[in-house]
Amino acid sequence: MGETINILVVDDEKGIREGCRRILASEGYSVDVGVNGKEGLELAKAKQYDLILVDLMMPVMGGIELMEELRRFDSEVIMIVVTGFATIETAVDAMRHGAYDYIPKPFTPDQLLVVVNRGLEKRRLSQQTLRLMEERDQKLLEVANEKSKLHTIVISIADGILVINREHQLVLWNPAAIKMLGLRGGLEAGSEINRIIPQKDLVGVIDKGFSPDSSQYTVISEEIILPPPDKKTIMVNVSRVRDEAGRDFGVVATLNDITTLKEINEIKSQFVTMVTHELRAPLSAIEGYLSAYLTGAAGSDPKMYQQMMERARQRAHSLLELINDLLQYSRLESKSVTRKKEHLDISEIIVNTVELFKVQGSAKDIRFELNIPDSFPLIEADRSEMEQLFTNLISNAIKYNVKNGRMIVDARPEGHFLHISVSDTGIGIDEESLPCVFDEFYRVCGPETRYVTGTGLGLSIVKKIVESHFGQIKVESELGKGTTFTVMLPIKQNKG
Repeated sequence: MGETINILVVDDEKGIREGCRRILASEGYSVDVGVNGKEGLELAKAKQYDLILVDLMMPVMGGIELMEELRRFDSEVIMIVVTGFATIETAVDAMRHGAYDYIPKPFTPDQLLVVVNRGLEKRRLSQQTLRLMEERDQKLLEVANEKSKLHTIVISIADGILVINREHQLVLWNPAAIKMLGLRGGLEAGSEINRIIPQKDLVGVIDKGFSPDSSQYTVISEEIILPPPDKKTIMVNVSRVRDEAGRDFGVVATLNDITTLKEINEIKSQFVTMVTHELRAPLSAIEGYLSAYLTGAAGSDPKMYQQMMERARQRAHSLLELINDLLQYSRLESKSVTRKKEHLDISEIIVNTVELFKVQGSAKDIRFELNIPDSFPLIEADRSEMEQLFTNLISNAIKYNVKNGRMIVDARPEGHFLHISVSDTGIGIDEESLPCVFDEFYRVCGPETRYVTGTGLGLSIVKKIVESHFGQIKVESELGKGTTFTVMLPIKQNKG
């Protein structure tokens, strides 16, 4: 019988806590539970655990603080975040504080076991690798040639592994490194790294591991960017291999693909920049109008006061639109979003939405055209999300239109899908920007859009709604001639 695996569940919700305990205990694991972060920390100090499930939002001590404390005295423990608020930001924050993975509430027993077993497998492989690396032979070339346990473990590791001897020869590698670096052909032990590794930045980092100036360091870490077509950001960690007498035998380079994490950080930076800009401009304007009103700098003309208050109201409305977009995007990102689907005649929603925007369109003298058949097939959809979808598309068709332009809505059934096109005769989108219009926080920049407010979330929200209803969306545009968004939604049934 193998060693008992100890798991700690820390969650202030009794149902989650006890549910996890029963599920994991039924798999033969030894499970302890804690009601908050402080109690979980005391349990972890008194007993060594292989894996800890941590809730983010807890009284007394939250999940992030608990993970920081746990990492100080047990850097090898596997921590998995259990949260009801799973977003890109919470996931990134949890990973930065040492979490291996996260699972959003609510979850099924199978989902819990998949994440837990994956974490335990990671711990098992890491421990085996550490034990075998401590016992490895002084001659790394011999280690590479023998069919040892170390070789088997290295092959199974998801991160790329390169072992180089002091003659700068490659003596051990794994499939992950070959795939990550795009190496072609059969590699042979003893090959010089500067001949078989095309990435000169990587060779440069490895060479630093051999440099006398770096002998005082245990690990050298650098990020490198692999060139197209497989453009990736790789974190390279180079460690020296020494014997008991301190003699160097080579270096070990581990390669971790952090492309996704960098993309998440970039999205987060874009978010902060966008929100800062979108909040500052209207708030500054509102403050200016109110200051002019309160100090009497605007004079005593009631019409002037009326104009100032109307402009302040418009600016406040743009702030509300920003907040509503952020809330809607956050709701759609949530794994636990609830949709109330029903059989809908979507023509009613389209007509009502167009009527709602006619006043806004009249400011540009925009003509509205609706081409909707009398007999309209039904779709199965959430009414509020459909209203949000066409509100965003029709609003954009007005925002980015030209004076005396047209906004056309065409709807027709084709096969098993209902095709709804929203077209405008506006400024259009350039070919370079077109593939990015559905990205989060992306906005087309140009002189025509300088004074158009927005969050860059409207079209990403539209895409998420369409895909959540098993539909598709495409965009066609020509600069200076207009844009057409076509939504394709599955037909549930035809009207009787």
